[in-house]
Amino acid sequence: MNFNTFYMKNIKKRPCFYPILAIVLTLISVNTMAQVKQGAGYDKSYHFLHSGNLVADKDFYLLTVIDQSPAVKKLISNDAYFKQLYNTRLTLLKSHVADTCTTPLSMVGGFRYTCADSLQLAENMLTLYKAHQADFDQFIDHHLRPSDYYQRFVNLNNANLLLKAWSQYVYGINYIIDQFGLGKKMRYPRIDSASYVVNSRYYRMVMKDMFALLDEQTDGIKSFYQPSLAVAMQLMDANDRDEPARFEPMEQRDNKKAFDRIKQVQWSKYPYATIVIPGNGPELFTTPISPDNKIHCDVAAMRYLKGWAPFIIVSGGYCYPFRGPYCEAIEMKKYLMQKFHIADDAIIIDPHARHTTTNIRNADRLMIRYGIPLDKPSVFVTSKSQHDSVAKDAFDTRNQHELGYLPYRDKKSISNHDIVFYPVLESLHMDPLDPLDP
Repeated sequence: MNFNTFYMKNIKKRPCFYPILAIVLTLISVNTMAQVKQGAGYDKSYHFLHSGNLVADKDFYLLTVIDQSPAVKKLISNDAYFKQLYNTRLTLLKSHVADTCTTPLSMVGGFRYTCADSLQLAENMLTLYKAHQADFDQFIDHHLRPSDYYQRFVNLNNANLLLKAWSQYVYGINYIIDQFGLGKKMRYPRIDSASYVVNSRYYRMVMKDMFALLDEQTDGIKSFYQPSLAVAMQLMDANDRDEPARFEPMEQRDNKKAFDRIKQVQWSKYPYATIVIPGNGPELFTTPISPDNKIHCDVAAMRYLKGWAPFIIVSGGYCYPFRGPYCEAIEMKKYLMQKFHIADDAIIIDPHARHTTTNIRNADRLMIRYGIPLDKPSVFVTSKSQHDSVAKDAFDTRNQHELGYLPYRDKKSISNHDIVFYPVLESLHMDPLDPLDP
């Protein structure tokens, strides 16, 4: 089946079918680009670029890098199609200041990407890549590959990796607008939804006022991707969804003592590299730590005091109850220090994870980035009910469905509370469908 037939049969009739879009982007690149240098990935010495908005950096690192890569940014800005898309979206942004649009869809729907938009974006980006391969290869090899944000794509050639990175931008922008602009129930609506009823008179007024503010910031909007990014970031800000930026940079703040101690550890003394405790949020606004999370910590503390591992990783963000005031990782750390007198430099916080899948994924990320040995197993310590859930094959299936991979290898239950595992590099890959913890 050729590409045009594939498009007519699968995409045109189903404009929101993103898995098909991912396949199409792959088909475009595989069928049109010869294989080039591939395989280089995460580099521990890589220095991340910053835009001044850490939420945007974490959710859309591709754009952060483009904005600080003059050659590539100029090529994109000068492309005729991208100029047209830029002018259309900037005009739309400005028009919403005074027009009669008052519904969420009429105000923010035009900043989403349709499948037709996405396909045209991919085709133009591929054309630019082929015409200016040296500039794009430098941009990809010096930033996208070593950054770790696109770790699952490192075995692709540069053309494929570039298109995959753009597809993640499209997914991410649409996800944020759908969730916080249109009020759609996305992956975990119980904890991730908009803070307001998006069709309410108040929220519609907020969105209208948002465009007047953005209109004053258009001097800094120069590329086609920036109007949609500005709208997405403003929607997250309106809902106080800055979770990805909280507590950062952790290795210079809450994790500094543990981070500094890692270099001094004699790892051969311990059977495990870390003890990972997943969060279990309280049901009550008045309760800092849930009854089950106390059990998690009590069991983990016993393991730590027996010398199982030199570090405990406490993992969990601001999840339960919805928009509650307590961060699971912070409260677990307090509990361990107060009840068991475990030292500050033995506890590493992950205050961002929102699900059991990302408890393990984020613990992997900290181990990899902080230089904890990856050839030594870690142990996931939790309550019996959560242990039984994680030990099942169904948990593997859930990870494959939500993350696209298993954030562990050689998973093995050794008791009613303990599951041994090894971290994997794929866990570094950012997730565009989890904007509160990408």
